[in-house]
Amino acid sequence: MPRGLTYADAVKILGGAGPLVTIADNVAGGALSLVTFGGSDVALSLFDAKNEVVRLGHLVSGKIGEVLGGLGRYDRNERLQAAHSVLVVSAAFAALDDCLAEGGAERAEFGRDEQVTLALRTPGDGDWPARLLAAEIPAPSADRGQERLLRDLEAWSAGLAARLAAHLSGLAVWDAADDRTRRTVLRLLEDQLPGATIRRYEESLRRLAAGVPEFDLWLRGLEFRAAARGLEALEAALLRATSHRDPRRQRAQLAAAYRAGLARPILGGDASDLVLPSLAAAYVNPRFRVRAAGPGARPADESWWDAAPRDDLATFLATHLTSPQAADAPLLLLGQPGAGKSSLTRILAARLPAADFLVVRVALREVPADAEIQDQIEAAVRSEIGESVSWPTLAADADGAMPVVLLDGLDELLQATGVQRSDYLARVAAFQQREAVLGRPVAVVVTSRVAVADRARVPAGSLAVRLEPFDEAQVERWLEIWNAANAGRLRVPLTPEVAGRFPDLAGQPLLLLMLALYDATASGAGLRRDDAGFDTGHLYEQLLREFAAREVGRLHRMPPRDVPGDLVEAELLRLSVVAFAMFHRLRLWVTAAELDEDLAGLGLGPIVAGAAEAFHRPVTAGQEMVGRFFFIQRAQAVQDDQRLQTYEFLHATFGEYLVARLVVAAVRDAAARSRARTLRLGPTDDDDLLQSLLGYTALVARANVIPFVTALVARHDIEDLRSWLIEQLRSAVTRPRYAERRYAPVDKRADYWMSTYSFNLLLLTLACGAPVRASELFRHAADPAAWLRDMARQWSAAVPDGMWLDTFATVTVTRDWAADERRDIVLTPESEKETVDWPRVDPRWSHRHAPSRQPVMFTNHFPLAPALESMTLTDALSDDALRHALEPLLTRMPHLVSRFVQHQDGTSESVAHSVLRLLVSSASGDEETRLLTAYERAVFAVTVRWGDLAPDPRVLSETLAELIQRLLDRDRGRLPDEAVRSMSDRLSAAGG
Repeated sequence: MPRGLTYADAVKILGGAGPLVTIADNVAGGALSLVTFGGSDVALSLFDAKNEVVRLGHLVSGKIGEVLGGLGRYDRNERLQAAHSVLVVSAAFAALDDCLAEGGAERAEFGRDEQVTLALRTPGDGDWPARLLAAEIPAPSADRGQERLLRDLEAWSAGLAARLAAHLSGLAVWDAADDRTRRTVLRLLEDQLPGATIRRYEESLRRLAAGVPEFDLWLRGLEFRAAARGLEALEAALLRATSHRDPRRQRAQLAAAYRAGLARPILGGDASDLVLPSLAAAYVNPRFRVRAAGPGARPADESWWDAAPRDDLATFLATHLTSPQAADAPLLLLGQPGAGKSSLTRILAARLPAADFLVVRVALREVPADAEIQDQIEAAVRSEIGESVSWPTLAADADGAMPVVLLDGLDELLQATGVQRSDYLARVAAFQQREAVLGRPVAVVVTSRVAVADRARVPAGSLAVRLEPFDEAQVERWLEIWNAANAGRLRVPLTPEVAGRFPDLAGQPLLLLMLALYDATASGAGLRRDDAGFDTGHLYEQLLREFAAREVGRLHRMPPRDVPGDLVEAELLRLSVVAFAMFHRLRLWVTAAELDEDLAGLGLGPIVAGAAEAFHRPVTAGQEMVGRFFFIQRAQAVQDDQRLQTYEFLHATFGEYLVARLVVAAVRDAAARSRARTLRLGPTDDDDLLQSLLGYTALVARANVIPFVTALVARHDIEDLRSWLIEQLRSAVTRPRYAERRYAPVDKRADYWMSTYSFNLLLLTLACGAPVRASELFRHAADPAAWLRDMARQWSAAVPDGMWLDTFATVTVTRDWAADERRDIVLTPESEKETVDWPRVDPRWSHRHAPSRQPVMFTNHFPLAPALESMTLTDALSDDALRHALEPLLTRMPHLVSRFVQHQDGTSESVAHSVLRLLVSSASGDEETRLLTAYERAVFAVTVRWGDLAPDPRVLSETLAELIQRLLDRDRGRLPDEAVRSMSDRLSAAGG
């Protein structure tokens, strides 16, 4: 949270002086020798201090107009906060006066000894004057709403009441006759002073609100919240407190340029016959969260945002810009792609009154990325008004207007250059500190995507703001604006109910615009209002095809309805390569150079269209591709006089759908070509494209790819696709082959490439809906399960741990037996697992004891210690966690893990399993049936005669028998007497 003022600081800012301030100077400077017993100009009694504080409060209230008159914006902000602090303390001491009067304390005589004691004590001694002078007083700030400010002020006044009570209680003037008065005063301080302080404070603000608009803002906030648009309330509030100074030439030109942006369409480009609303009309004020930030902040982490959403953006910004803390550190404005961060900076630049603010909006994509902050500001000014002006000249000519610099697109600067600029925000804060020292305090707002926010260290004193998705009311408001702007042009107005079927898209302003454009221009039924099965996948398919047809038609100068289907598919193929370029690199963005390499690796160069040769065309295939789709966001930065670009989908699921779409298309194409071949003379490359796409990254790398694949394959002949896939998978796991390829988006070891390829084939096969059995893949293996286990080890080595574990959130693994009693494993796809069903271990399966062979007891044959050593090497987190849990048992009784018994119900379990279950059942208070079963199995396991299977069977049985007997004695009252006697006899025999 931004810093507050102390009372002493506030008085000095307002030009005040007095004994309290003198004491503060002496304490701060260590000049305590000036205050001596026997007389001092700065010795102060409680009642003298109270009177001085109240007097100064009345003085500030009466002359607030003079205090603020003729000040520039920053100086006014500083004086306002100082006046606020004085009013808070004055309210507290006025409330103290009431408490003393009501308690009759005026009868007590406070002598010179107490006065001198007040002056001599230091803050460390806990004296009330020193603490009052040194403590920060809660003040209005952007991240502290009105309710929270009142709570903080009440807590502050409660602390002051406690210190005053402690001081008054310790004074020597109270005699027996005044003891009742003392108790009354102390009770009144505790019970009434905090509440009375808040009442007097609010009364003061209400009296002054008419003449001081900022006080009105702090007291009530602004109206027009969620339904407001274009930050109109912000502009209105700031105009109430304007200085009415005419802006100087360059500042006026900047303001005029930014103001003109309000009338421009919300989105550039051709909208056919539709009307794109203006920025001012279409910008609906978003909801947001705000947190104080600084070193250690994690704004890219969802759990870090523990603040509740707010809908008073205009109030927040007005409060921030009318507090002196705005010039201390940058405000970090975060949001998802399409959330409206850049639009907000355009709105803010246009709405801040030019008489009081010098605004410079810096699009970081347009200025040199490696330049100093000042150079970037000067480049933006030149771009906007066509004139080179130095920042010192511009700021010095501000004539009291507060500079506000809007640095838009930190994520683009970091992303496009690839250069680590983790110190960028710190450099912004250093720039602000330098400017403040030079008498040019400046507020700075920096925008960035949420996902990139952690790549820059946040300086102390910063605020972080995250724009939230639209709620239902905001979607409804935006659609009212859209439908009104296009009245008479729409077949049917778009309703919130229809748009709300796609909440992930409707919640982001730019994606909501995309939905509206698609619904208005689609050749079919738009969002298919009557088709309940029209899900996100169907929407993406139709939307992408419509936009592709429109862009290809524009390229070839033909109506979209006349564009051949193969040209649309070719366009979507290229768009899918863009998605794969991001997918393989495990990023949400890709650079222009990387995209060009991927397109070239797949043999996709620029489209040559003779009809368009007269126009300036993008130089590369990547630039040509992404330039035609507005749902691909292009980030750019200028470095070494070169324009570097990266591309990103406005919503991650666009890329995920395109990845799934191309994979399914490649499977269908390869399967069709394979079926068309009647004569095979050797290996074929029917799946060449599929191999190129699937060998680098597991399809589970992105959460929605497999669900999209599952939905897409369901629209085709699943049985045919699965038959082809299982054949390819069988070949990939038994006869893998690798060939060098031109398409190599990332480096990949050959063995990892083959494993990733076969793993993806497995995922695609499971997406067809039927289980996959080990015996189906390894048809001639004596132990298919062992072969699949070895293959799984290769998969887990090639696939990162997180992706590997994510796979089994939707796949169930079952150990089974084939019809011929070979061990088998069944992998079953699950749409979602609503309950956790732990996979049970059947020791007979693990030890290869077929169902027809059921030994009463057996032991495993691996040495335990080397097995644990190998787990240490493999470094699997799951192994470590389970091994750590079992360490006490492994240390004391390692043989319990390797000894197995078959029980009367036909199941087998280790002695360790039986003993641990008994311990848990006994300790957790299980009901009689469960507890008795646990005892019976543990006793049976211990009383079996192991013979040669145990190195020392007598010691093993005696140790366990004693342990179980102690438990049995403790649980005797929870079990039938006859069962207890029977088990005790068997345990005694085993121990003897």
